[in-house]
Amino acid sequence: MRTARELCGFSQIVAAKRLGYSNSSKLNKVELASDTNSIPFWLIPKASQVYEVSSDYLLGLADSWECLHAEALQSQIERAIQQSQSVQNNPIRQLYGHVSNIENAVSINLKQTVEFKDLVTRFRCLNPGFDNELKLGAKLLRMANETTQEANKIAKQLAEYHSSIKQIIN
Repeated sequence: MRTARELCGFSQIVAAKRLGYSNSSKLNKVELASDTNSIPFWLIPKASQVYEVSSDYLLGLADSWECLHAEALQSQIERAIQQSQSVQNNPIRQLYGHVSNIENAVSINLKQTVEFKDLVTRFRCLNPGFDNELKLGAKLLRMANETTQEANKIAKQLAEYHSSIKQIIN
């Protein structure tokens, strides 16, 4: 503990205050190992932070005082960021898959709706009395047109959602 304090260039008084003691007498006892039965458990991690050394070094389990080499620390940070992004993107990727499935279903529905509208229009052309003689003929034609327009709107909205989600994932 004393070596770590000296590596930082702290006096015993300064170190004691940073460790949370009101005076240096308790720290002196810890450093001299004169009162090993009353060393508080919280002191080791706190001293590790204050002195910027590993807990293993303070306990005499490691010869190197360094907590982690900069490259190892950078690698750990990068792994944590990647894991975080992976966890965050999972629900978005699932949503992307669901939107893709819905978009495919709407595309099929749109093709069928357009085909239905074309059939009604062709039937109307082949039957000159369609508008006047066929009951509900005009309403059938109007519904075919409105259904096609609505299906086009839905397909367009889904394509925009699909594109937005794809940008988030990438």
